[in-house]
Amino acid sequence: RRRGDAPTNQEYLGRFPDFSQAINDALNAGDKRSRAFVPPTIEHLSKVFPALEIIKLLGVGGMGAVYQARQKKLDRLVALKILPQEFAYDVKFALRFTREARTLAKLNHPNIVSVFEFGNVQDTYYFLMEFVDGPTLRDVISAGRLSPEEALAIVPHLCSALQFAHDKGVIHRDIKPENILLTKDGSPTIADFGLSRILGDAPQSTALTGTHQIMGTLRYMAPEQLAG
Repeated sequence: RRRGDAPTNQEYLGRFPDFSQAINDALNAGDKRSRAFVPPTIEHLSKVFPALEIIKLLGVGGMGAVYQARQKKLDRLVALKILPQEFAYDVKFALRFTREARTLAKLNHPNIVSVFEFGNVQDTYYFLMEFVDGPTLRDVISAGRLSPEEALAIVPHLCSALQFAHDKGVIHRDIKPENILLTKDGSPTIADFGLSRILGDAPQSTALTGTHQIMGTLRYMAPEQLAG
């Protein structure tokens, strides 16, 4: 395809009849990437992650879906983030995922959502993370419940978290109210930290990034991001 060829399923099925599933998966990968992401059902995830009790779907976005779950043995609430299944067909992504996820798991800071576990099960890449029982900063702003004094009080915590991550060589690249969760005591916690770096060469180039591509959300991007 990169050379401009147009391989067909039948051509390869004739040569390798015992590998029909792999051939269909590989040659239909482009179609899968063009479809809208459909989050897995709770019933499906319960079978994939038997150690978890999947409680409910919390949200869906271009980078995947997040579910509230409970670790049965520890009786602990967690957040399960599922990445789009298209990444299971990308060999380069598999290498990048493991390398970068290990870095994210080391970001232990009170204002960064902790990563407990990560991996790939049945072609499903996932993160098991700290569950923050609170609204996003966007929710609070939209409801008109944030005073200027409260807004200013949030900033030092975010700066501390960002500096801590930068010292570890990790950049978020998509800081915005949707990615900031507020705990019950009002403390801000940054979610999806560094996920853009893991998904760096993903096909959704409008939301993610490759070399020389723009990454971020327009109204929240730093000048150097806009400048390429």
